[in-house]
Amino acid sequence: MANFKQVDKVTGPVDYDYNLIALTEACDEEEIEAMMVDTAKTRDDHTPLPSPNPKKVRTKTKDKLKQPDEITNEVIFDAIQTLIKRFDEQDKRLKIIEKTMEENAQAVKVNKEDIGELKKELADMRKENISLRQQCLEHARYKRRWDLRLIGLPEKENEDTRETVIGILTRVIPWSVEKFRQTVDTVHRLGKKNDAATNKLPRPVIIQFGMRTVRDEVWKKSREARVCKEMNIQFKEDFSKEDREARAKLWPKVQEARKNGKRAFLKEGYALIDGLRVDP
Repeated sequence: MANFKQVDKVTGPVDYDYNLIALTEACDEEEIEAMMVDTAKTRDDHTPLPSPNPKKVRTKTKDKLKQPDEITNEVIFDAIQTLIKRFDEQDKRLKIIEKTMEENAQAVKVNKEDIGELKKELADMRKENISLRQQCLEHARYKRRWDLRLIGLPEKENEDTRETVIGILTRVIPWSVEKFRQTVDTVHRLGKKNDAATNKLPRPVIIQFGMRTVRDEVWKKSREARVCKEMNIQFKEDFSKEDREARAKLWPKVQEARKNGKRAFLKEGYALIDGLRVDP
């Protein structure tokens, strides 16, 4: 009987053996099973036998199988030895670094101590410097107490400033010229002769007296002396640069205090207002 194919929705075409169907209807189940066993034996008899000369598969020899293991062990041993050597070198370097750090720490400690001592010395030197500056300033102030400045005296070519000033002093105080020559030490102008800043005004004159009592007498009498008004000149005290700057700052305060009815005076580097010291 012919075979027919039916298409299964899932697996596709399916063959139906109608001879097997007819055989099932004609024979019992036991007979069918016996027939299927015989068929299976026949099929087994036709199974291909193995080839008498099978192909040899390439396999590594025992030596070749052992060689990679031996090389690996040797490489590992060498690597371990190299690491140990490197670790030893690192230990040596670390010890050197530790020693250097200890030395640096000791040096830092010493430097801190030195810096502390230097700071202390610097503080002492600053105090000493301030004290020395104050002493120098006081010395300069004390020395200037023998001096007077003459402002407004006209300049002349080839002038004898000392003799000119002595002649003016004889009109301030009725003393002889010889007495003033013995009392007046040096007389000179301040600044450069051709200084552009003093072209319009004559340079001031410094008068150094040998006796402070004479200087004080001239300073006192010059305020009302007729010669000063006639020549339009003025005697002033000689102050240091620091004192001049301080007086310039303090003078407005003194004027304000005087307007308010207070007693105010300028001193060397400070002012007195109602008996209280005022610094610039």
